[in-house]
Amino acid sequence: MTTGRTNFSKADIGGEILSILTSGLYRDKLDAFREYIQNSMDAGSTKIGLSVNPDVVSIADDGKGMNARQARQAIRLGISEKNPINNVGFRGIGIYSGFNLCDRLEVFTRSKEDTGHRILFDFNTIRRELLSEQERRKRGQLPQLYLEALLEETVFVEPLGKDENLALGTVVVMSGLLPEAYRRINEWADVVEYLQNVVPLPFDPEFRYAEEIEKRFAEEDFQTIPVVLQIGNRQEEVYRPYTNSLFAHGGHYPPEFFEISHANRYYGFAWVCINDANATLKDTKVRGLLIKKKGFSIGDRRFVEPFFGRTVFSRRSTGEIIIDHDDLIPNAARSDFESNSTRQIFLREALPRVIKKIDAWGNNIQQNARAQEVLAETIKSLNAVDQELITIQRDRDALLRLNPRLSVIESTIKPHRRRLMNLDSDGLSRAIDSLNGAKNFVREALVVDRRQRLKLEKEIVDTVQRQVLAEEEQKEDFSGPDDLISLLDAYDLIDRPELRRLFQYLDENIIREHLDQDEYLRTIREIRDFLEEGP
Repeated sequence: MTTGRTNFSKADIGGEILSILTSGLYRDKLDAFREYIQNSMDAGSTKIGLSVNPDVVSIADDGKGMNARQARQAIRLGISEKNPINNVGFRGIGIYSGFNLCDRLEVFTRSKEDTGHRILFDFNTIRRELLSEQERRKRGQLPQLYLEALLEETVFVEPLGKDENLALGTVVVMSGLLPEAYRRINEWADVVEYLQNVVPLPFDPEFRYAEEIEKRFAEEDFQTIPVVLQIGNRQEEVYRPYTNSLFAHGGHYPPEFFEISHANRYYGFAWVCINDANATLKDTKVRGLLIKKKGFSIGDRRFVEPFFGRTVFSRRSTGEIIIDHDDLIPNAARSDFESNSTRQIFLREALPRVIKKIDAWGNNIQQNARAQEVLAETIKSLNAVDQELITIQRDRDALLRLNPRLSVIESTIKPHRRRLMNLDSDGLSRAIDSLNGAKNFVREALVVDRRQRLKLEKEIVDTVQRQVLAEEEQKEDFSGPDDLISLLDAYDLIDRPELRRLFQYLDENIIREHLDQDEYLRTIREIRDFLEEGP
């Protein structure tokens, strides 16, 4: 008895599925580098050489290599025995990532068990067959090209003899680079930037915090892999993109480490460095935090920025969020994690919580820096007052004008006194002693006898209320940006040329036209304080 049912068969899988898969998963031509380096790390490699000369690319490692069974398994499409908990690549697709990159892919591999194997992928023939299939369909003919038949003729594994003298490990060779990939692969800066953003490279030894961060990596069993890049005649080891010059003053604040957890579940940790000036990092490529799993990046630095309460703190910081949770599994494109309950909890609870801690840490550093800046300004102003007192001690009018300045100095440092007690109690004490000394000196110089004291105090109060206060306040040194455009640049608030021209016009033709220099500087300071306070 027949049921009339027709089951799906291998003849229902068209050859174009290979092109669809690889184009969708590997949108950047350099993604093939990531896939083959991932395979090398899964094989236990300790170093990798990436060479481009100029239409042949080779990626060589010193890993365990593949035996006959593993080499045969490597050519399977979408089938992998790798455990996603222990391995970076586990979907059985990555070896085909060179499909849109080159005409021919060869993998030479040897384990301790045999003399080695060669795996060949004839991508050029596959693409020609796919084009022929498209032409047949255009003519209204029935499809003839099925995936199984296509790969049977173009992909194979063969053993190598002893005379091949193949070293232990694996070498991936891509030859016949496609025109659309050739230029990017041969551009040194493009390849270096890609590797720095994606691959778990070590830190540059010159980076002042490299040893401290790598020590934490070792404690967390977080692996890095040295990569030596050679393009043409240039050859260098590539490092993570962090350098001392990234920070305004070379880096005054050591990295801070934050544990990422929620409800007794550990998700990993973050290391964060913050700029040593109250300004965003100038290098936009390393602003913010980058999420990594098994060393490889998930998305880019913009992924985390929306979780910050203030965007400026994200852009003043750099660092990485290192994920170590079995259920947070990168999606095939490495743009996010696979959707599951763990991802939801991580994004809804654990990640916002740690970002809040990072936010508070950054704010504390900023407030400390501002307090120390105010103390330095106060000491400088009081030193100037001490010099003036020598020449004006018999000038009653000058002494009266000095009182408002002393009041401004006192009110400026007052909000920071508690913080400065912890940061620089000696400096604060010296400043307060100097301030009180100046106030007493002025008072004693003005008081001729006791009967004049009440009259003098009234004169002082009246003087404070006069315009002298506003005029003298603006004579204080102004630290930081002293014009509107520099201030907006420090907070990374104008990145479009047309906006910059607009603000320059407003600054030069409207704001400055209605304010004198002292009023202008005071306005700039008020805008800066507003930006520092945040929402």
